Amino acid sequence: MGEQGTETRPKRLPERTVVRQWRRKQFLALGFTPKEAETLTRAPVDTAQVRHLVAAGCPLDLVPRIVL
Repeated sequence: MGEQGTETRPKRLPERTVVRQWRRKQFLALGFTPKEAETLTRAPVDTAQVRHLVAAGCPLDLVPRIVL
């Protein structure tokens, strides 16, 4: 008999982890500090609402006070 495939697939991260990483990247891309991005990531904040506030010219330091 031949060799059995030893190819291993990369482990998939849990969906919750993938979503959390995506959300953090979104907040960082909007200009929030890593600490602010982490706070927003962990909170039940609507990323679209945050994007809308930033696009409308809301100061970044005010956004968390509005959405949290």
